Amino acid sequence: MALLLGSCQSNSRRLEKARALYEQGLELSTDNSVAAAENYSQALLALDRCDQQRPEVQRLKGQIEDQLGTRYWKHGLKDEALRLHLDAAELFCQTADSTLLMNALHNAGKVAASLHEVDRAKQYYDESLELSKIVNDTLLTNELKLEIARDIYMEQGEYEKVIGMASEALAGGARPDLCHLTLGMAHYYVESDSLAIKYLNLATQSEKAGVRMPAYQGLYQINELYGKYQEALECFRLFNENMMQAHREQRSEEMQRIQRDYELQMQKNTLQSEQKLKAVYLYVALGLLIVALVVTLLLLRQKTLKNKLKDEENHRQLELALKKNKVFVTALALAEQITMSTVDFNLEESEWNDYLELIDMVYNGFTKKLMERYPTLTKADLQICSLTRQGFSNQVISIMMNLQTNSYARRKYRIKQEKMNGDERSFEEIVGSV
Repeated sequence: MALLLGSCQSNSRRLEKARALYEQGLELSTDNSVAAAENYSQALLALDRCDQQRPEVQRLKGQIEDQLGTRYWKHGLKDEALRLHLDAAELFCQTADSTLLMNALHNAGKVAASLHEVDRAKQYYDESLELSKIVNDTLLTNELKLEIARDIYMEQGEYEKVIGMASEALAGGARPDLCHLTLGMAHYYVESDSLAIKYLNLATQSEKAGVRMPAYQGLYQINELYGKYQEALECFRLFNENMMQAHREQRSEEMQRIQRDYELQMQKNTLQSEQKLKAVYLYVALGLLIVALVVTLLLLRQKTLKNKLKDEENHRQLELALKKNKVFVTALALAEQITMSTVDFNLEESEWNDYLELIDMVYNGFTKKLMERYPTLTKADLQICSLTRQGFSNQVISIMMNLQTNSYARRKYRIKQEKMNGDERSFEEIVGSV
C-alpha cells in the first residue's frame, strides 16, 4: 500500500514538473525558440516516466509535441516536425479534444505542404477545416481556406477553386495582403487581367517584401503583354528592388536559423541519448552479438566497397560535368538573380542535347524513362521536365524556354493533361516520381 501511494505521488510530481516546463516553454517561444524547445524536450522526458494511460498525461504530452513540432518546423527539421504533429493529433483523438486536434492537424498540413506532399497536406487541412467549423473558430476557418487555396489548389493549377477559397478567406478576415496576392495570381492564370491588376496592386501595399515581389512580377508580365513598356519597366525595377530586400531579410534570418538549428539539433541529440539510457542493460547483454554481426557485415561489405567508391566517383564526375553545362549554368544564374543581361542569352541545340544526355547519366536515364511512360512528349517537353527535375522555379524555366509566365503555366498544364494521361498529381510530383 505504501509503495502504491509513493508511486502515485511520484507520478504527480513528474506530471507537475512536466507541466511547469511546458508553461515555461510557452513563455519562451516568442523570444527564444531554442530555449523553448529545450523546455519541451525536458518536459517529454519527465512525462515518459508517468502513467501513459492517464488522460491528463496524454493531453499534456500532445500539447508539448505539437509545440515542439512547430519549433522543429521553423528550424527546417520538417520530417521530425510532421511526426510530432501527427503523434499529438493521435493523442488528442484519444482524449477527444476537438480544439487541440484541430490545431495539430492544421500544423501537420502546413508541414506536409512545405514538404510538397500535396495529397497529405490536403487531407490534414480538410480535417482541420471541418473541426474549425464544428467548434466555430471563424479565424482559423478563414486562415485554412487561404492556405488550402495557396498550398493545394494553386499547386494543382485549379485556379477557379483558388479564387473561390481565397475570396471567402478575404471576406472572412484572413490576412489581406496574402489574399490579394493569391487572388491576383489566380486571376492572372485564368487571363482575367483586369481583376489580376486590381488584386496585385493591392498586394503591393503589403509590409512584406516577399509579398510585394511576386505582385510586381505579375504586374510586369501583364503590362508587357499589353505593350505598356514604361509601366512594365517600372514594375520590373520594383520587382528587383523588393527581391533584393527579401533576399537580404532571408539571409539575415538564415544565419540566425543556422545557429538555432545547431543548438536545437544538439538538444535533440541529448534527448535521444537520455532516452537510450533506458535500454542500457539490453545493449550490454547484446553487445557481443552486435560485435559479431558488425564484423560479419564489414567482411561482406569489403568486397563491394571498391566498386561502390568507383561508382560514386563516376557519379560525382557526371554531376560536375552537368554543373559546367551551359544550360545548367544559365538556369542557375537566372535563379540567383534575374536582370536584363541574364535574360539576354542564346542556347544552341547542341548545348541542349549535351544537357539532356548529362541529365540521363546523372538521373539514371530520366528522359528515356519519361518517353517510355509518355511517348508523345517532344524534345522541348523533355527540356521542361529536366529543368523541373532539378528544382528550378516556374519563372526560371519560362525564361529558359522563351515563354511568358502565363504561357508557360498553360504549356505545363497541357503537357500534364494531354501527354501525361491527365495524372491527378501535380506536374512536379509526376516528374519527381520518374
